[in-house]
Amino acid sequence: MNKIFFCTLLMSVILFSCEKKEINIPIYSYSLLKDDVVNFKLNITKKEKIISFDYLNKNDSIDRLHFNYNKISDFLISNKDTFYSTKKEYNSKEIKFKFYQRKIVKSHNRSLIFNEKYGLLSNLGFGADYLFTKDSISKIEKEIIFRKLFLQLNEINIE
Repeated sequence: MNKIFFCTLLMSVILFSCEKKEINIPIYSYSLLKDDVVNFKLNITKKEKIISFDYLNKNDSIDRLHFNYNKISDFLISNKDTFYSTKKEYNSKEIKFKFYQRKIVKSHNRSLIFNEKYGLLSNLGFGADYLFTKDSISKIEKEIIFRKLFLQLNEINIE
């Protein structure tokens, strides 16, 4: 009986302590200022409290986005910046995204639109506005999404 209990406990620890990975998810990146599309591969590593998102440009290995999402405290860490959840949301067809911003604005304000299951939808910053989609979209769809995001962004206040 003790052996069965021990084996069950050991298997549970192994199953629940392992990290889960999703790799090479194709991502399309759209810029507000350009019409070309940049292809990325998204790798997601899920641990107990942290989910890591790594966006790798397929054509340029230096062009890379990496950030960690803290599920417990609901904030994002990108490079040396910490982004905190605001009360604003953007609702796409099936997914609710939250807006994340820094509490202290440095040279310019930057917002990340994010969902923990989907990843990053958009990076909105001075001269660096991008969409990240799992499906290809048209130029008109891109502009509509950017418009909706900017309308939501203009209503944000961090407490």
